[in-house]
Amino acid sequence: MADKKTEKFNNLQEEFNKIQEENKHLDIGMHLAKLEDLPELGEIQIYNYDNDIIESGERADDVVNSLVDLYLGDAPSVKNHNYIQNKMKEDANVYADTLFLTKMTKKTFINQMRQVDNGDNNARMYEVMNQTMGQYRENIKFSQNQRTELEKFYKEMRKDLGLNEMESKVEITQDSEEGGEEQNMVMDSRKMNDNIYLMEKKK
Repeated sequence: MADKKTEKFNNLQEEFNKIQEENKHLDIGMHLAKLEDLPELGEIQIYNYDNDIIESGERADDVVNSLVDLYLGDAPSVKNHNYIQNKMKEDANVYADTLFLTKMTKKTFINQMRQVDNGDNNARMYEVMNQTMGQYRENIKFSQNQRTELEKFYKEMRKDLGLNEMESKVEITQDSEEGGEEQNMVMDSRKMNDNIYLMEKKK
């Protein structure tokens, strides 16, 4: 058994020495690509995901704040309520994640198309691209639906709190027949808190 191993080792050693002897004058440099023959690859850049996260957060904050200002801007006492403020933060965080995922899906799809442009044309690559394209389309649709749901929520909140009725009455004043006093329609803070509490329980 040992003789067979020794014989095999010797054969391999002889083969290795033969290869070395035959190629001792070989210049490896002759077979390497020259720098001027290589394509311009440019500098390798590390993608900054933090920037996308920050940008998505800022955009989501802007969307939610402008949305709340549209429906509740004329009622500061409602807009600045703790529940509304916490709801705005929660909505902005969820919407920011949606925007970020959409960005990442788009980036992935672009990278896959570049792979195809660089010669990766196998069937599996096209299958992956189709899946990513479908996911990208779903993300866009989900983002639009989420925004529509936010608009619907704050619009219904305005209605449930009676702000629509108040908007039509708040500017109306009546002259008292006795003393000519003006009576302005105002929202009772206790009633507003009760209405918001009921909305929280609905959730």
